[in-house]
Amino acid sequence: MNGIASHLVSELDQQPAAGHWSRCWQSWERYWFQPAAPVGLHSIRMLTGALLLAWLLSFAGSFPAFFGLQGWFDAQGYAEVAHLAEGTPFDFRWSVVFLCGESPVRLTLVYGVGLLSVLLFTLGVWTRLTGALTWIVVVSFTVNPVLEYEGDALLAILTFYLMLGYLLFGQRGPGLGWQARLLGGTDTWLLGGHGPDRQPSLAANLAVRMLQVHLAVFVVTSGLHKLQFGDWWAGVAFWYLLYPPLETTLPEARGYAASGQRLLFVLSLAAYLTLVWQIAFPMFAWRRGAQVFLLAGGLLGGLGAAFLYRLPWLGPTFFLACLCYLTPDEWERARVIVRRCLWGRGAAKSPELIPSATTVAVRDGQ
Repeated sequence: MNGIASHLVSELDQQPAAGHWSRCWQSWERYWFQPAAPVGLHSIRMLTGALLLAWLLSFAGSFPAFFGLQGWFDAQGYAEVAHLAEGTPFDFRWSVVFLCGESPVRLTLVYGVGLLSVLLFTLGVWTRLTGALTWIVVVSFTVNPVLEYEGDALLAILTFYLMLGYLLFGQRGPGLGWQARLLGGTDTWLLGGHGPDRQPSLAANLAVRMLQVHLAVFVVTSGLHKLQFGDWWAGVAFWYLLYPPLETTLPEARGYAASGQRLLFVLSLAAYLTLVWQIAFPMFAWRRGAQVFLLAGGLLGGLGAAFLYRLPWLGPTFFLACLCYLTPDEWERARVIVRRCLWGRGAAKSPELIPSATTVAVRDGQ
């Protein structure tokens, strides 16, 4: 009897644990492998494409000087840096630009094809082909050390997972020709289309999930990296960004003597909140109801990157990275608002395309 009783007690003790692990496994499967509406993937593609177009067009007036092997960092510069005794100060990566040699005609052709590819990818035309070309463009045009800045990593992350998502995502059916199978279709989600590009997709969910995880690692790593500097521990890191030592004059510094304590308190509070937001990012990024905290921090971080760090492209890229954590339902509501702004209040809301059980694809997988 004692043995039977102890066996029953052990089974009762194991059942909650087994149920807990079962729920965890089901949440894990739903997070990665539950088909979801591709509205998030399409939205991120359009916003990323618009950002890349603005970024590339900013070099249009002098792209041979920026990217060419006869520009500011020429072929001789690459050769000399490669033979430095202490090693290269930056990582050499492959680039389509290197295939142009010193020919300005080839470089112009590569730049034009790259710009056209990004434009078509933004519009959703032949997304499998243009998605891969867009990633190649970003990798190729960020290899030059003259243009190297911290936003390069985010651009490469965004375009890589978008490329992966559209290589896996697309219309598959017996009535499709080889062009659609090879190049991908053209989605019309912004215009309210109801074609195959709006159906729940495993590939769309998987690409967005991998993008979210990679971006979370990026944000947390950035926060932990700041802990290596005493200025962040002391809470005065923003002082040097607002008032660079080589630009701030002594009269300007003395002008803050009367309110020095209050100013340092505000700067310290902002520095510590930045560290907390970045290091604790995974704890709220996927949580429902934390959109305000997520997007407000992303907006403030983007403005800080643009105006404090003086990296104008890093600011909108960082905010776009925070938008990647919106759910398909939230993207769908934003899509309806955009349609109403573009076409007026007469634009009807599109019907729900996802079953209710699938629509509840929340960030935490529950």
